[in-house]
Amino acid sequence: MGESEPDHQLTDRVVTRRPHVVLVDLDAIEDPAVLTGRWHARLPECAVVVLTSRRTARVLRRALGARVRGIIAKDVAPQELLGQLRLVAEGQRMIDPVTALAALDAAVNPLNEREREVTAAAARGLSTKEIAAHLHLAPGTVRNHLSVVLRKTGARNRWEAVLRAQDAGWI
Repeated sequence: MGESEPDHQLTDRVVTRRPHVVLVDLDAIEDPAVLTGRWHARLPECAVVVLTSRRTARVLRRALGARVRGIIAKDVAPQELLGQLRLVAEGQRMIDPVTALAALDAAVNPLNEREREVTAAAARGLSTKEIAAHLHLAPGTVRNHLSVVLRKTGARNRWEAVLRAQDAGWI
């Protein structure tokens, strides 16, 4: 195939060459669904495998939502990579064990419903006052919820808490 191609060139090559497996660097694209969605309808038998250095529940959800059949860590040995690609070509699904464990860990969400709402609002960049108005809470209550979220996520600030909650799949 090719490497480091713009999305439209990769799509053209996939549809033209009709490969059994396409290997995509997930860290280099914003949304795998945008990329795979372009050729999936015309070539549903083509398996997509993504390489990633980020091994989180969020990565797993994004990849599976994009009809990806394999998630492989970038630090895998070349021979192991080839073996996993062959298994995907034979119809099996391959998910990096560390990423799978991250998804299982995310299933245990320590944030209650209100904490998730406050964290999701913070993720949209809302200020404490704006979150309070949006959720019909007092600003002090929002600050209390954010303090609890910081403690539960082990974060130093609200942005780090948001990122940790997103990566863990809690919001």
